[in-house]
Amino acid sequence: MVDAGDLGNRKTEGLRSTLVQVAAELASNPRTIKLPTMRALAKKAGVAPGAAYRHFASQDDLYIEVIRFLFDELEQSLNEAITGLSKPEAQLKKFAQAYVNWGLSNPGSYQLLFETTDEIDMPLPNERPGLHLITQLAALLSKDLKPSKASTQSAIQLWVSLHGLISLRLHKTGMNWLNSVEKDVDQLIKTIRPR
Repeated sequence: MVDAGDLGNRKTEGLRSTLVQVAAELASNPRTIKLPTMRALAKKAGVAPGAAYRHFASQDDLYIEVIRFLFDELEQSLNEAITGLSKPEAQLKKFAQAYVNWGLSNPGSYQLLFETTDEIDMPLPNERPGLHLITQLAALLSKDLKPSKASTQSAIQLWVSLHGLISLRLHKTGMNWLNSVEKDVDQLIKTIRPR
């Protein structure tokens, strides 16, 4: 004969297991980082809700402008980091370090640019804001400062690696990082730079 207490425990464990599985499934679905609503934007700006719509036809139009604005900020930071440097190796190192430092200093902006799914009709892939930064990185990785297929491939690999460095440092705050950001960036460049 089955004890009523054992039966209750089995049902509880079965439900617990089901809840864990369902929660894991729900948590595994990608999420988009949403911009504030036009109403919230107007309220924070201290204007009437209709004022935002006089400047942006839709939430998507606002989103595209925010992306352009943030890429401009990132690009300004990258250009400031390499200003006055004449050697491509030094420019590459400072460019990569500035990229990582900008991402770590601006986590919400970085997530909006690089960790959310594009769900709206953006311009064609080659017209996306910030895409030219890969070309700039490819030029710095090239021996003759002209992007080639190999240096573009290396630039994409370096970008992916730098993204991983930023993302992990932003999200794994309890991790004991053995190296400084600068040392990690230097090692990534050495690993990826085309020979």
